[in-house]
Amino acid sequence: MGRVFAVDEKNSDKIILTDREILDVNGVINVEKFTDDEIILETNQGQLQIKGEKMYMKQLSLDAGLIVVEGNIKALMYHEGSTSKQKGKNLLGRLLR
Repeated sequence: MGRVFAVDEKNSDKIILTDREILDVNGVINVEKFTDDEIILETNQGQLQIKGEKMYMKQLSLDAGLIVVEGNIKALMYHEGSTSKQKGKNLLGRLLR
């Protein structure tokens, strides 16, 4: 019935979506944007964009890397490219040239 996964917690994300209404995300580093129709998270695996309607944050613990969102979840998308941490490294690299 249930599955057990061995996961490297430091560099992994775990996403559980229940009935398109409850979203649990582990591996969250930072919340970059949060509105009732769009959420952008910096995660261990990159930037995660969540689109929906009437979304609200039920639980947030950046220390534990966890966010729980409730609402009408319509889309989850990972974006390749710079996270805020990587942008800071690029800026530092340009300054040191």
